[in-house]
Amino acid sequence: MDLRRLIALVRSWLPLLVVAAVLSGGAGYLVSRLQPKVYEAATTLLVGQALSTANPDYTQLLVAQSLTSTYATVGHTRPMMEAVIKDLGLQTTPDDLSARVRVEAPRDTTTLTITAQDSDPAMAAKIANSLSSALVAASASIQGRDAAFQKSIDDGLVATQNLIEATQQQVDQLVANPDRTPKDDATLESLQGRLASLRSTYATLLGFSSGAATNLLTVIEPAVAPASPVLPRTLLNTLLAGALGLIVVFGVAFIADQLDDSIKDADAVRDVTGLSTLGTIARMRSHAGRSEIYQLAAILYPRSTVSEAYRTLRSNIEFAAVDGPVRTLLVTSASPQEGKSVTAANLAAVYAQAGRTVLLVDADLRSPSIDRLFRLDNTRGLTTLLGTNARTLGLVTHATEQENLRVLTSGPLPPNPAELLASHRMQGLLKTLEESADIVIFDSPPLHPVTDAAVLSSFVDGTIMVVDAKRSRRRLVRLAREALGHAGATTLGVVLNRASSADKAYGQYYGREEAVPASSDPGIRAAGTSHARAVSADLPDPTA
Repeated sequence: MDLRRLIALVRSWLPLLVVAAVLSGGAGYLVSRLQPKVYEAATTLLVGQALSTANPDYTQLLVAQSLTSTYATVGHTRPMMEAVIKDLGLQTTPDDLSARVRVEAPRDTTTLTITAQDSDPAMAAKIANSLSSALVAASASIQGRDAAFQKSIDDGLVATQNLIEATQQQVDQLVANPDRTPKDDATLESLQGRLASLRSTYATLLGFSSGAATNLLTVIEPAVAPASPVLPRTLLNTLLAGALGLIVVFGVAFIADQLDDSIKDADAVRDVTGLSTLGTIARMRSHAGRSEIYQLAAILYPRSTVSEAYRTLRSNIEFAAVDGPVRTLLVTSASPQEGKSVTAANLAAVYAQAGRTVLLVDADLRSPSIDRLFRLDNTRGLTTLLGTNARTLGLVTHATEQENLRVLTSGPLPPNPAELLASHRMQGLLKTLEESADIVIFDSPPLHPVTDAAVLSSFVDGTIMVVDAKRSRRRLVRLAREALGHAGATTLGVVLNRASSADKAYGQYYGREEAVPASSDPGIRAAGTSHARAVSADLPDPTA
C-alpha cells in the first residue's frame, strides 16, 4: 500500500477512527477513575561507611556494593515480611505484602531503596520504614556476627579509649614535673608501658570493628506519606486507550481494504486492465419509486456536473480513437448492474447535443433496459429486423425528446441471442445501422455470464467497458478484459461509474439545479409523442 492509498484509506475511515478514539479514550478515563488510588512511599539506606570515611577503601566499596544486592534479596524474604506485619499489625499475608513492596539496589552504588505501595499514604510510609528497620536489625547477622559480639567490641573500644586518655594524663603530669623522684621516674616508665599496651589493644579492637563498618546499614532518607497517588495514571491510560482504539479500527480498515477487491480509482483500473480511464461518473441519487428516466442526467439536467462528466467521456473517446473516427461503439461491463445501460443512454444524449445524429441500439437480448429508461414500446426492435428482411428503420426506431437521438429497442427476446448477434444477418444489419447515423451506440449484455458482448465487440469500431467503483470485482474485470482481447475487440478504455469521490460535487449541484423542460431548452425537442408528454409531466419539483 503506497502513501496515497494509505491517506485515502484514513480519509474514508476518518469518522469511525475519531469515534473509536473518543469512545476508547473515554472508556479508559472512566475505568481509571473507578480504580482505587494507590500511594507509594520510599526509604533510602546506605550500606557501609563510604560517606563518613575520609579515605574510603576500594575493597570495602566493592564489598558494600555486593552487600547491597544481598540486602535487596533479603528484603523480600518471608521473615522480613512477617517482621513488618508483626510490627504494624497488618491484616495480610507475607505474599500479599511482598507484592506491594520493592527492594531495589541500583548498580554500582551502595544505596538501597525500599518502596511500598498502599491505598493509605501514611501506611505506605510506615511499611517502607518498618522494612528498613527490620533490615537494619538483621544487618549484623547477615555477615555472620551476632549483636552481642558486636556490642562487646564497641564496649571494649570505649573502655580502652577511656583508659588511654586517663593514662595519657598521668604521663603528661609526671613529664611536666621537674622535681621527679626516682620513684616518679619508675612510675612514669610503668605508665608509658601501660599506654603502649592499651594502644595496641585499642588497635586490635578497632580492627574487629572496622570489619563490621562495611556491613553498616544507615537510613539516609526515611519514607514520608506521599501527597498524590501513583496509580491509576488517568491521563496515560486515557491516551493509551484512545491509541488502542485507533489501532484496532485502523487494523480492521486495513484488513477490509486488503480483502476488498473492488476497483475504486483510475490507478486500480490501470493495474487490473492495463487500460486508461476515459471518464469518471459520479454516483447519482436514487429515490424509491421514482421512474428510471431520471437517470438520464444528460437530458433532464444538461448543466449538471454528471452531464459534464459524460461530455468529457465523449471527448476522450474521440481522442482514444487514433485509427479513425468511431462510427459504431459498444458499451459493456464485466457483470450486471454496473450501469452500462445508463452510461450508453447518457453518452448517446451528449453525442446528440454535440450535433451528431445518434442511434442508440439495445443489443442486450437477455435483459434489455433502454426501453424502460426512455419509456418506449418494445414490441418491435432489433430482433424484429434480424428476424425479417425488413430494413426500414423508421418502422422500428423511436424518436426522443433529445434532438438527433433515436432509439432502437431490443424487441422480443429470442431463445438464442448469442447466435443471433454472431450471424451474418447481424453483420449486414450493422452496416445498415451505420449508414443511418453519424454514430451508433450499442448497449450489450455484460461479458462475464454470457459471450454476446464479446461476439458483438469484434464487429464494431470501438468498445468501452463500464466499471462500478463499488460493485465491480478485480477478478471479473480482468476476465472481461481478457475476453475482449480474445475476441479481437478494439477496447478504447474504461468508464469508472458511480465513483464516490464525486458524490459531493454532484449532490450539491443536483440539489439546486432545476430540471429543464422540453419547451424551455434548445437542446431538447418536443417530439409530440406520448413519451415527450410523460417526461414533461414527471419533471421533478426543484423545491422538493
